[in-house]
Amino acid sequence: MRVGIVGLGTAGTTLACLIADAGHDVTVVEQAADPRPVGAGLWLQALGQQVLDRLDLLAPLRTRSQPVAHVEIVAAPSGRRPARTLLDLAYDALPGATPALGVHRGDLFALLHDAVRRRGVPVRLGVAVTGVRPTPSGIAVETASGDLDVFDLVVGGDGGRSRVRASMGVTARDRPYAYGALWAIVDDVEETAGGTLYQCVGGTREYLGVLPTGRGRASLFWSVRHADAAGVVTRGLSAWRERAARFAGPHAALLDRVEALLPAAYRDVVVRTPYRLAGPRDEHAAVLVGDSAHAMSPQLGTGTSLALADAWSLAHALGHHPTLAGALAAYRRDRAAHLRWYQWATRLMMPVFQSDLTPLAVPRDALAPLTGRVPGVPPLLVGVLCGDRTSPWTTWRLPEAR
Repeated sequence: MRVGIVGLGTAGTTLACLIADAGHDVTVVEQAADPRPVGAGLWLQALGQQVLDRLDLLAPLRTRSQPVAHVEIVAAPSGRRPARTLLDLAYDALPGATPALGVHRGDLFALLHDAVRRRGVPVRLGVAVTGVRPTPSGIAVETASGDLDVFDLVVGGDGGRSRVRASMGVTARDRPYAYGALWAIVDDVEETAGGTLYQCVGGTREYLGVLPTGRGRASLFWSVRHADAAGVVTRGLSAWRERAARFAGPHAALLDRVEALLPAAYRDVVVRTPYRLAGPRDEHAAVLVGDSAHAMSPQLGTGTSLALADAWSLAHALGHHPTLAGALAAYRRDRAAHLRWYQWATRLMMPVFQSDLTPLAVPRDALAPLTGRVPGVPPLLVGVLCGDRTSPWTTWRLPEAR
């Protein structure tokens, strides 16, 4: 097939490598004229690591990343009440669990981008795709200046605000969350962040997160209402540091290394179906992967792993079904339960950690320490963090391993 992939993100680049290796004629289309990684560090779970390992990219990524085998959630001090631990969770609570990796987004982008170039996959830069539509000869990729090209299969990997998804008419839910984050990546040569994801919460409106981000770096996340983010930036770093100091705990020194705060907004996206068929014999189609199909809050740190799983599942389906319609139907079935679980888990967590529903903080802070000590609960929590659950007790596995 002739395959056009819209978006040079994690899902798009991974899929380009996989289906180019299978012999398809692949072209990647990217809006940015000079694409660079955008965003803070990411938390790469075991599932995502498995996919990268199939592309021989996990080993080089590990050399640049920091294992994160521990999660600590702390309630910020208030008045005479000192800070107290709400949850202290280690990955070894689940036998055989693979710790996450704290990854600099630029390192992952560089490895995947280089893998695309090594395969000779054409990448058309500076092209803003406005949508797709069926034509007698295939799926046309539209731009403001006219059709770019026509493909047998177009893959929308253009993120949570996907123009491909909008033109397909498959959106069931697309809501921006009221809360997002301000973030920064700072030097942490002392590696005070160690191998721990640290989160300090104050009610449901404020928290500070610290994630090890590669070697000698850390990402800081400050929860904020999206509408208030510009005001925080305008008031300046000194005012923000004064506010955040109560939450920093052992990471206070990192606040002074922040040179700028950048905004991140979250969306809740659900589609009725991730693909649309076209042609008299359903021989053409458009399909969605990654945030284009299921954007969600990064509360559970699974976004990158889910995108990598999408790419692997779609590539596997295309290689194991004789028709495009059969392959896309298999892709939809394969991903449904996995995505549904994390969409609902994330949607339920958001009000407890990032919302105006401050009364929820009282039962959260009271029950979290007790829950973490209940026999059998820590392994379930670690299992959720591993990114491969379809329920508390069942897992999603790469198709080839089934």
